[in-house]
Amino acid sequence: MRFLNRLPRRWRALAEEVLKFGSIGLVNTAVTMLIFNVLLSIGPLKANVAATVVATTCSYFMNRHWTYRHLPKTSLKREYTLFFVFNLIGFLIESIILAVARYGMHFDEHTDVAAFNIAKFSGLVIATLFRFWAYRSFVFKASAKKAATLDAEELEPAVAK
Repeated sequence: MRFLNRLPRRWRALAEEVLKFGSIGLVNTAVTMLIFNVLLSIGPLKANVAATVVATTCSYFMNRHWTYRHLPKTSLKREYTLFFVFNLIGFLIESIILAVARYGMHFDEHTDVAAFNIAKFSGLVIATLFRFWAYRSFVFKASAKKAATLDAEELEPAVAK
């Protein structure tokens, strides 16, 4: 954590956010993969739906109350709706990759479990990058006033010197 203390305030805040987001992501990746594998016998796409819905709900509350707790809150309905929409897009990214594995490469969910897990993990990585950008940009976005305050606080020590 010493490294983080050497960074300018804005970069330090981003680094802390990425670390928290990543921690939550690891927990929810484990939840997703566990549910996905338990339900794989019903089909990879159905299993992915169930796993994604459970992990999305867990992720929303964890991010709202830990990663982005320093930002002003808007209505739960607005945040969760946007969160769910962006997770739906992430889910579509993952599902397209799984569908290519299943229908394009003709993998079988009973014999090609490792291949499906690789496809699932690849889709998860791409979707996670998209989600991080979307959450920061739209769901838990700091107000313009708060962003201006952060910029002013960051510049203040330089001006005082």
